[in-house]
Amino acid sequence: MDRGTGQARDAVGVPRVHVDSSVGDAARLLARSGVGALLVVDGHGQEASVVGLLTERDIFRALSARGPDVYGHRVWLITEHDFPAIDVAASPRDRLQAFCDRKVDHIALMDGFRVSGVLSIWDCACADLRA
Repeated sequence: MDRGTGQARDAVGVPRVHVDSSVGDAARLLARSGVGALLVVDGHGQEASVVGLLTERDIFRALSARGPDVYGHRVWLITEHDFPAIDVAASPRDRLQAFCDRKVDHIALMDGFRVSGVLSIWDCACADLRA
């Protein structure tokens, strides 16, 4: 973990951000990583637990509602704690249905109680085209 920004990567390469990191740090990480969502964790190292999902859209909404001062706020203030999730074994159709049901751009893939990845709606759309 990079203690300077509170970020780490899990085993499958999903970028993470610590709950105490600033929204500005999260926005910079999203811009650098080329992904649209971050896992928000509480704790450090192997003891860190996923407590939410933060997306680009969450940052845009917070910016619109609170203004540019939001960049100095802690990530946990704007994190989606009841984040959308689906079982890793779910069919492509069920995954797409989860996006539609929650009206979101990102969902967490769950392997039991562990987040094994984050899917964007584009991941599902592209998989559907390949099928």
